[in-house]
Amino acid sequence: MRRMPVALPYFEQAQEGLVRHFGLTEFRPGQAQVISSVLSGRNTVVVMPTGAGKSLCYQLPALLLSGVTLVISPLIALMKDQVEQLTGRGIPATFINSSLSDMERADRIRRMRAGEYKLVYVAPERFRSPSFLDALAQVGVELLAVDEAHCISQWGHDFRPDYAQLGQVRKRLRPPRTVALTATATPEVRDDIIRSLLMKDPQVFAEGFDRPNLFLEVFEVGGDEDKRRACAGLASLGGSGIIYCSTRKSAENTHSSLLERGVNAILYHAGMDDDARRRAQDEFMSAKEAVAVATNAFGMGIDKPDIRFVAHANIPKAVEAYYQEIGRAGRDRGPAFAALLFNHADVYTQERLIESNHPSEAVISDMWNVLRSVPEYDKGLHVLAAQAGASEFEISAALRILEREGKVERGSRGEGEYGITLTEKASATQPHAPDARRLLASLLETFPVGRSATTELPILARRTGLSSEEIQHALKLLERAGALRVRRPFSGRTIRALSQVPFRELGVDLSKVREQERRSMLHLKRMTDYAYTKRCRRAFILQYFGQQDVEPTCGNCDTCAGSRMRRLEGLARSSTASRATPTLAPGRPEGYSELAATELRRWRKELARELEVPPFIIFNDETLRGLAAALPIDRESFLTVKGTGESRWERFGPKVVEICLMARAAGHEPIAVAPVPPRVRKSRSARH
Repeated sequence: MRRMPVALPYFEQAQEGLVRHFGLTEFRPGQAQVISSVLSGRNTVVVMPTGAGKSLCYQLPALLLSGVTLVISPLIALMKDQVEQLTGRGIPATFINSSLSDMERADRIRRMRAGEYKLVYVAPERFRSPSFLDALAQVGVELLAVDEAHCISQWGHDFRPDYAQLGQVRKRLRPPRTVALTATATPEVRDDIIRSLLMKDPQVFAEGFDRPNLFLEVFEVGGDEDKRRACAGLASLGGSGIIYCSTRKSAENTHSSLLERGVNAILYHAGMDDDARRRAQDEFMSAKEAVAVATNAFGMGIDKPDIRFVAHANIPKAVEAYYQEIGRAGRDRGPAFAALLFNHADVYTQERLIESNHPSEAVISDMWNVLRSVPEYDKGLHVLAAQAGASEFEISAALRILEREGKVERGSRGEGEYGITLTEKASATQPHAPDARRLLASLLETFPVGRSATTELPILARRTGLSSEEIQHALKLLERAGALRVRRPFSGRTIRALSQVPFRELGVDLSKVREQERRSMLHLKRMTDYAYTKRCRRAFILQYFGQQDVEPTCGNCDTCAGSRMRRLEGLARSSTASRATPTLAPGRPEGYSELAATELRRWRKELARELEVPPFIIFNDETLRGLAAALPIDRESFLTVKGTGESRWERFGPKVVEICLMARAAGHEPIAVAPVPPRVRKSRSARH
């Protein structure tokens, strides 16, 4: 058993509680010190990597202190998982969030007032309710625990505005002690957490970021087929794994590809219903060799110790998110693999997602004009997006901004009735899928052909024994076969503009949106730097999180020990081909630094906006690629690139050199570009 310093306050009490409540005999590294700080009444900030046991750092003190511990958590699914685990141990805990009915919430608040719970989990949005704050003030909070505390910081990779209000909440509740916990926080984020929570002289624990059992690799892939081959290669190593994809469509395609290759693959994303996600998670946890293909909705609360690999099929949005996700591998301290399957096109996709998530003033204005033209908007986001000439993603983000500013409010969800009309083809249709056959038989028994009827998914589920997800899929198949027509319910929420003034008079300040967009782009740039670095990847990550005295080499990443992915069957030839250096035509490079090209494009876009000119007026795409290949750091090398010239050197040279120096510092080598031959004017006689 691990011996702790005798002088550590409350250690014996904590050790006894660990055995009695959790059946454990030994603290993980760092836990005892944090718990001692909390029990001593110190405000505490904890940065521990995924899998290090952060939850115990507030759960155990909650059981040793009198009164209630309030836990602020960003995800409903994570709250449910933790409460289930606690109640399974006989610990009185509950959650209060939007998944409950009004009656259920009222009952749990009543029981909280009566002192029936030791831990109460809430989302930060719950503090918008004055009555809930009043109830907490009457009960008295003994310990305030802020989980996923990086969400507080504007510099955090997953900033949530409601988290930013927690300092004022803490000021009102005046808990004797507060603990803020996160798996990923740079020094600047830690400072932001302390400042936002109005903490004075907190004790800060930030250690243990190194996961020496994780082999880190960035493997360049040429496209989707290369990615799928790489994922199959990782699955062939044996053991459980997680493959993260940036979109649901990408996850579904990767999942289908793995199934075709005979891999026991499980799909998980936020578009699936609750039952389907629960089944997927249970199957992954219980199977010895299962591969989960998922969006980043998967992973919170997942504590499977023998995950052997985590792969990212697309570049994550931040180093923090990446390190948190790969930290789910190798929690048993056995060897594990973290692979980033890198194609620079994914960086552009992430850039577009960031831009969509921070919509322009024009998009918000156009949407506002649609909303204020009607008393209440109930046509759904896809129609609103079409009317505003924007994407659904941009419209969702614009609505969040206006809702946060108090300019719109959203109503309750639609009733969920489906309109179904059986066609003349229905009786003759013989679907191949068993679920579709079962549903069609039930509909033919219930509804007349040719007449529209309404029903709901729960009713169809009871009649057929199918799940809601299976029914929705079967409806799509039958609709495609022409057996029926379906009018789906409005499943969104109504939207109401709270004033009728033009947008310019609305007084919406978008400066914070623009600043957050800039920071999101910076997070992505740092992640891209990681993908392109030529030095030790472990050293890169540890230094990113502020760890000092890092060894320059680790012997357990691809830059220090060579690629492991290339050894996998079917990958050696494709990876070699993707790295082959093409033959260059004079002045027209085919190989170039993607990092430099990305930064040059970003700078050109910003400058074009400032100058109010098209981007190609500054440099066209071919010239940008030439600069990204030559990486000029002086006038002479700049002028060898086709499309430059003296005037452009005078105006833009310093900025181009700055970007090229950054790319060279990241380990990128210039590619020699044959000088553009001087133009020779033909004589008049030669032209004739």
